Amino acid sequence: MSHAVARLRAERLARSIKPFVARGSRAERCPQCRVIATHCLCAWKPRVQAQSGMCLLMHDTEPLKPTNTGWLIADLIEDTSAFGWLRTSVDEGLLALL
Repeated sequence: MSHAVARLRAERLARSIKPFVARGSRAERCPQCRVIATHCLCAWKPRVQAQSGMCLLMHDTEPLKPTNTGWLIADLIEDTSAFGWLRTSVDEGLLALL
């Protein structure tokens, strides 16, 4: 699986100098939906047909969290873009999209 939030997470992990430890991080998680394996949502995940795309602006550590709303949106809506948000600088990809 490779959607916008997964790519943003991979970029953020590449810049990390220490591991991100979220609450519940010791639990085994589904590699697709990232929910605790016993509560996996993959079987119920629909593909939503949308006439518009989603653009997500995420705090620096948000893509590292095991589950978040942005991850769910990117799983469901194919045309999703995700960008890290810094108050002091703007991602060039976001400017190009806008």
